[in-house]
Amino acid sequence: MLTSDQLKQVVHFDNRSQRDCILIILAVDVTVAKDITTIREIGACAGVRKVKSWNISDILAKAVGLAIKTYEGWELTDQGQQYIQSLIHATDLNVVITNASQSLRQHLKLVTKPKSAVFIEEAIVCFEARQYRAAVILSWVGAISILHHEVFNNHLTKFNAEALRRDKKARQVKNIDGFCRTGEHDFLNVIEYIGIIGKNVKQTLQNHCLQLRNACGHPNSLNIAENAVASHIEILTLNVFSRF
Repeated sequence: MLTSDQLKQVVHFDNRSQRDCILIILAVDVTVAKDITTIREIGACAGVRKVKSWNISDILAKAVGLAIKTYEGWELTDQGQQYIQSLIHATDLNVVITNASQSLRQHLKLVTKPKSAVFIEEAIVCFEARQYRAAVILSWVGAISILHHEVFNNHLTKFNAEALRRDKKARQVKNIDGFCRTGEHDFLNVIEYIGIIGKNVKQTLQNHCLQLRNACGHPNSLNIAENAVASHIEILTLNVFSRF
C-alpha cells in the first residue's frame, strides 16, 4: 500500500497520533506482517524517532478492528487498510498510484535477472514520481532489449531465416545492434512465428504496449494517467521481464 518514501509523506502529516503512526507503518509492504522490532526500525528510518519508546503492543491491542496479531506479527485488517486509505487521501497522495505501485513491486519480485530487474525498477520509480511518459518508454526499451538478447543468444539462426523469408532484402543479424534494422512491430511478428512468444502475447505487446510507447515517444496531445501506465508495466513484467 505504501513505499518507504511515501510513508514519510503520510506519517508526518497533520500531527499523527501514536496509533495512527503505527498503523501507517504497518501499511508499508502491507502484505508482510511485522514484529515489534521491525515496526520500530521502519518508523525510525521514516523519522518517527519516538516510536522506540512507545508501547507498540499495547497501542495495537487497543486498535480494535484495525490491526491483528498473527503468528508472523502484526498486520492491518481490511478495515485497517480502508482507514489508512482515508489518511492517505487527506495528504493528497494518489491512492491509485500507491496501490498500483505496491502491485508492481510484488510483480518485480518475480524478476530473477538483475539487469531485467533494474529496467523495471527504474520504470516503477518514474511511475511513482508521476513521470508517466518516461515510465512507459523506459519499460518498453528494457523489454525489447531483453527480447533482442534472448533471440541473439538462443534463436538467431531461426530468426535470420524467417526474417529473410519475409523480406528478401533483409540483412542477417550478426550482433545485437543488427536488430535495429528490424522494426519492433515486425520483430514481434518474427519471434511469434518461430515460437518465442505466443500469438496473444504478441498482439498485446503490439496493440497495447508498443502503441502506447510510440505515442509517448513523440510530441502530441495524448494525456495518460496512472492506470494506463500501471497496466503497461504490468504486462511487460509478466510477459517479458519475468520470463526471459
